[in-house]
Amino acid sequence: MLAKEVIEALRARGHPVHIITGRGRDLPHDGLTHGAIDLDLDHKEDTFLHGKKPTPLEQVEFHLYNHRTYRSVRSVLLELKPDLIVIWNLWVASMAPLIAARQSGFPLVIHTADKWLYYGLKDWSHLVAPQTEWKVKVVQLMRRYVQPMLFHLARPYPIISISEFIRRFYITTGFDGSRIEVIHLGVPLEKFHPNGRSQPSQSRVRFLYVGTLWEGKGPQVAIQALGQLLRKRGLPKLHLDFFGKGTPGFMEYLRDHVKKAGVEDHVTFHGFVDRQDLPEIQRNHDILLFPSIWDEPFAAVPIEAMACGMAVIATTAGGTPEAIEEGRTGLLIPPNDPSAMSAAMEGLIRDPQRRLHLGQEGALAAREKYDFHTYIARLERRYSELAQRSK
Repeated sequence: MLAKEVIEALRARGHPVHIITGRGRDLPHDGLTHGAIDLDLDHKEDTFLHGKKPTPLEQVEFHLYNHRTYRSVRSVLLELKPDLIVIWNLWVASMAPLIAARQSGFPLVIHTADKWLYYGLKDWSHLVAPQTEWKVKVVQLMRRYVQPMLFHLARPYPIISISEFIRRFYITTGFDGSRIEVIHLGVPLEKFHPNGRSQPSQSRVRFLYVGTLWEGKGPQVAIQALGQLLRKRGLPKLHLDFFGKGTPGFMEYLRDHVKKAGVEDHVTFHGFVDRQDLPEIQRNHDILLFPSIWDEPFAAVPIEAMACGMAVIATTAGGTPEAIEEGRTGLLIPPNDPSAMSAAMEGLIRDPQRRLHLGQEGALAAREKYDFHTYIARLERRYSELAQRSK
């Protein structure tokens, strides 16, 4: 999503931007989009949301190297002759596009919005989680002999990191910190703003979850917290709206959580929502719940909610604390702790003025630090420097 917004903004500034991606029926026929990566985009849930268990060979091709992707990507690059190659997340695309880009001879820069580069070039055992003895040995051999070779071929610098958290992670895993810079993302404040937000209601509080529905994002924690909260007395009407989609199996898992927590009348799953509709949705809710369990690198959702004047309750996992100042622009709680989330929710329910104050301070911080156009201008300058350096 962030890559798409950056591409559109750079094109609006007069830069012709080509996209190299996977293959699918819905790719635009615009002469700028090239389906050169050996990924099936017509079955995204199987590919990206673990809807289908990959074979051992597919795991190698997803995470380490796919020679069909290498040949195809290199051919497109040699035809395009770009001034700069910008590598975004290569999750399940293997390291082949990066190696092809490096060997094409054109300047490049790598964006790390999570740990994908480490998994592909240093240690893929976290991705494949081998259970049998022979699989463990294969993964160890790949880590010892194949991944160092891939690292040498990729020469993965310079790097733009989405957060200090991700930068520190790469440094601790052996990457050169002097060649990694942090550029925090921005959000379009002309869309995400608090104008039109009503005063806090005394009779009803609406909670909001926005994002992919999978276990690492912690939606089940939000459901458990709501269940604990509803056992308290003296509270107004409460409702939790989920906007996002997940695999059928995980959706069934969440609905089971809803039943066990006894919150069927207080939870609604709305499915996928277009991002252009999010600002109005956020202005019509009171509190954003961002319950990530995994190490969230640096998400846009809390910043968008802040920009819309919402009070935010988020976990301390990953880079989220870089965006939220505890007690001033939002509340931070430990990950995977329904009781801590329930207590934070209750505190803001019983103190509407604090809820309002957090939203106001969050909106101010978003305007000062996370304007999308400032972010794009900074990227544009950096890209220009890197492109010119090779000439």
